[in-house]
Amino acid sequence: MNDQGPHHDTTDHHTGHHHTDHETLKQKGQQSADELKGAAREQAESVFERQRENAANHTHTLGTVLKNAADEFDRQQQPFCSEQARKLADQTERFSQRMRDKDLHSLCRAAEDYGRREPAMFIGGAIAAGFLVTRFLRSSPDKAPAPAASSEASVPDQTL
Repeated sequence: MNDQGPHHDTTDHHTGHHHTDHETLKQKGQQSADELKGAAREQAESVFERQRENAANHTHTLGTVLKNAADEFDRQQQPFCSEQARKLADQTERFSQRMRDKDLHSLCRAAEDYGRREPAMFIGGAIAAGFLVTRFLRSSPDKAPAPAASSEASVPDQTL
């Protein structure tokens, strides 16, 4: 019976050791998951910050374009169009500044709130913004013209 006692203690100690290892692994796994989650959140926020700044810059540029359009309408003596373009430019500038001032969570919350309060305006605004951004990007000077096709067409083929 003496032999069973120490053998029994070893088994309990061994079982306890496995339980401790399991808990340690579980804690390490949870810690690793938390670290990965934190790193992913930081990465997402970093990407968002860059994209937000780019969007704010483009929105600011759009505001400048609208102000220039308002000035052109003034020169053409079209006060109604000038006034509307100026109002839109001011709203665009305010939106650009709000984008710079808010973090991801605040912007998402503000968009959700506005979408709930004014769903038709939200959808219409999203469509209009998409249209304007597309037009703006298509007309941006960053695109290189494709002169190769036109220059080849104007030069006669002399290989014959």
